[in-house]
Amino acid sequence: MNTTSKFLRKLFPSIELVERLEQETSLMEIPENESILEIDDYIKIIPLVVEGRIKVMRNDESGKEILLYYINPGESCALSIAAGLNNKKSVAFAVTDSKTKLLAIPIDKLESMIKTFPYLNKFVLELFHQRFNELIDFIDAISFKNIDARLIEYLQKKSDNTNNMFVNITHREIAEDLGTAREVVSRLLKQLEKQGKIKNYRGKIEIISLM
Repeated sequence: MNTTSKFLRKLFPSIELVERLEQETSLMEIPENESILEIDDYIKIIPLVVEGRIKVMRNDESGKEILLYYINPGESCALSIAAGLNNKKSVAFAVTDSKTKLLAIPIDKLESMIKTFPYLNKFVLELFHQRFNELIDFIDAISFKNIDARLIEYLQKKSDNTNNMFVNITHREIAEDLGTAREVVSRLLKQLEKQGKIKNYRGKIEIISLM
C-alpha cells in the first residue's frame, strides 16, 4: 500500500471511495509560495492537501492582502468547492504556505463522487461548517478585536498548528496575513519581546509565553 492509499484510508472509511479517488485524482508536489489559484479563475481542480499547507486570501484594489483561512493536511478548500460546483469564478486566491503535496480532484469527478458516496458528502458539509466558523471568527476579529489581540492569537495558532515554539515567518508575511502594515507588526513584536512573551530572530519568532 503506497503513501497516498494510507492517507486516503485514514481519512475515509470507504474502500470503494478510496479506490475511486485514487483513480480520479493526480498527486502534485508544489513548491513553497507558489500560486495555485487566482481571483476570477474558474475552478477546474479541487485540492485535497496531503502534506504542507495552503493559505487562502483576498485582496483589495490597492493590493492589500488578508488571510481568510489555511488548508491543512486532510482538508480541502470550501470556497473552491462552492464556486466549482456552481460554475462560478473564484472570489479568493490561494498560495502554498510551505512545500505542499496535494491530490488534485477534477471538479466534475468530485461532483459525481459526492452524489455517489454519502461519506464524501458528509466530509464536504463538515468542511463548509468548519470554514464558516473560521470566517465568523475572522469577522469577529477584524470587527471587535484590536491588532494586538489578533497578533497574539495569530502567533499562538501558528505555534499550535506546527507544535513548535519557533514560528518561521517574516514580519511582512504576518502583516499580509493580518491585513495591516509591516511597521505596525514590527512595533508590536518588539513590545511583546520587551514583555518577555517572544524572542525575535531573523525570519522566525520564538514563542515564550503568550498567555
